[in-house]
Amino acid sequence: MIAKPFLKWVGGKTKLVPELVAMFPKKFNNYYEPFVGGGALFYEVVQKYKVGFSSINDINKKLITAYIQIKQDPKGLIKFLEEIDKEYKKLSLKEQRGYFNLTRIKYNEGNIDDTMTAAYLIFLNKTCFNGMYRENSKGEYNIPFGDQKNPNICDEENILAVSRCLKDTKITNLSFEDSVKKCNKGDLIYFDPPYYPVNATSNFTGYSKNSFGETEQRKLRDVFISLAKKDCFVMMSNSHTPFIEELYKDFYINYRYAARSINSKGDKRGKIKEVVVTSYPTSGTGNPILCKGR
Repeated sequence: MIAKPFLKWVGGKTKLVPELVAMFPKKFNNYYEPFVGGGALFYEVVQKYKVGFSSINDINKKLITAYIQIKQDPKGLIKFLEEIDKEYKKLSLKEQRGYFNLTRIKYNEGNIDDTMTAAYLIFLNKTCFNGMYRENSKGEYNIPFGDQKNPNICDEENILAVSRCLKDTKITNLSFEDSVKKCNKGDLIYFDPPYYPVNATSNFTGYSKNSFGETEQRKLRDVFISLAKKDCFVMMSNSHTPFIEELYKDFYINYRYAARSINSKGDKRGKIKEVVVTSYPTSGTGNPILCKGR
């Protein structure tokens, strides 16, 4: 089975993988993804490319706990998810809502082991509203119950496939700058940070309690520059805004449209313009609107 993301993640790149791959350099050595999230592009890389080394990272500790558990003990996680699935699906809709709310409390309190943390994260993601993940300033998961019809709580085949992908992958819970300190010439680094908001009402950076504003975006640009100077291949996705364009004006900026699939209002879902910045000229850019070279 081909592995795919085991979580639905805001800003996930599943539909964009072919376009992003088209922007890859012809050859690269090791692969780093400092904001792994759902990991759609990571799975593509490790399953279809011969890389010397792969490394994924995220600032969200519970997300990384789930990746580590899937890598180290997928069968233990599957067993626990099967128990949750069996118990949950015997309940009425009202009882399911109560079960969800109680699980969310346990998950946020944190007095549980790593297997339970991973299982609760997957369960909440599969049964919450719109399949979202968001934390408040206290680091608490705060998405409400979603009334999902027969959710696939335990996808055994995919968990085992993901575990195989992670077998030789380094998994870290560091700042993005620390996660790429050992990158060398010829390595490919893909940054997929929380996007800079295009307006005041679209400011979603709640993947963790840590904010990601202008200061962090500038810090990311500085890391991007330092890696480019080491002759690494650097790629980054972000929103199409004057701020981002100005930050990366000295690099290659590819413009494209991406589907926005997660929004509380159906009429707000659709295609939005975004950018993919590279430190190198791309031979294929996935049908961009235009490409601004340096």
